[in-house]
Amino acid sequence: MNAQISLALADIFKFLFSREIILYLVFGVLTTLVNLTIFTGLNRIFGKDRWYLSNAPAIFLAILFAFVTNRGIVFQSTGPWFPEMVRFFAARIVVSLVLEYGGMYLFYNIMKIKSGLKISRFEVSYAKLLVQVLVVVGNYIISKLFIFAGGN
Repeated sequence: MNAQISLALADIFKFLFSREIILYLVFGVLTTLVNLTIFTGLNRIFGKDRWYLSNAPAIFLAILFAFVTNRGIVFQSTGPWFPEMVRFFAARIVVSLVLEYGGMYLFYNIMKIKSGLKISRFEVSYAKLLVQVLVVVGNYIISKLFIFAGGN
């Protein structure tokens, strides 16, 4: 039994520190920074209570950045780019609607998590940060299983 647990832990460790996961996390963080930067900048224009106006352009540009990096670098896909792009955008839009808008509504409007992390003159919403963690995990699973399955 202990040998089985050791093998399972070794497999988990090997997976978590694989090239693909490390690259996915690096580009996931960069994608999140694209999203947060655009979101935070637009929030200064539209106001915090109209977060939904800031969210759409931030999501779109983050999805575009993520597609380019995930396809070429993380999953090294050689499949046809247009069908992959359509599936990628469709999946990310669904995840964004469910997790980003649903999560933001839950955390910001219902749970009233309205404060944020202050970085220089900017304040990054804690609700937005929590949602981004959920988005990164959900997007990896969808990308790996349904979009770039023929890649790496």
